[in-house]
Amino acid sequence: MGGRCPPRIMLSIPTDGEDLMPIRLSRIGHVALRVRDLQRAKKFYTEVMGFKIAEEDPEHGNDVFMSLGHDDHNDGHTFDLVQVEDPQTASPPPDRNGVGYAHIAIKVDTHDDLKAAHDHLVSHSVTVDRMIEHANQRSIYFADPDGNRLEIYYEYPTARELFRRGRGDRDFIFTFDDPVPPWATGVPDDWDPETTAERYHRGTVRTMEQSS
Repeated sequence: MGGRCPPRIMLSIPTDGEDLMPIRLSRIGHVALRVRDLQRAKKFYTEVMGFKIAEEDPEHGNDVFMSLGHDDHNDGHTFDLVQVEDPQTASPPPDRNGVGYAHIAIKVDTHDDLKAAHDHLVSHSVTVDRMIEHANQRSIYFADPDGNRLEIYYEYPTARELFRRGRGDRDFIFTFDDPVPPWATGVPDDWDPETTAERYHRGTVRTMEQSS
């Protein structure tokens, strides 16, 4: 007796304007962070990072749901802080060779907001250990009290155009004394993802290779 024929797999190529993806996701709702000290983490994310407590119910899991608080209808909650079972034996967040998330990035609207965030973090004794200019944005990197890596970034208005035309693979260290590059407001016709940023930054800011 012959075996059953395998089911036929039908492939559909979407036409312009047609979206055949069967799963329709809206947005990322929240990230759950396990922390050693829930009260310490709550203090950091509210008093330093400016999050609002959306829900806190010690009778049901003891989680603390945090929101940016700008729009309760659309924002929902962003972070879910979860107390680990045993803080003494809890493992640290993954390192650069560990599987898992590398960092969580939080966006600000303007370059002035990025500088204000940096100054606010420093005033609260938070170590900003990296300030990186990618071709499409400027980012500052730091960690919460449990070592969870965080990023705050300002994305240039031209970011989507830079993605489309290619943004290269070079990152540069910046300071807030360095002017925002000209392609932040308009991508030049002769934009070359491998050389334009390199030529502009040469002698003004250090490349990542020079800083290592």
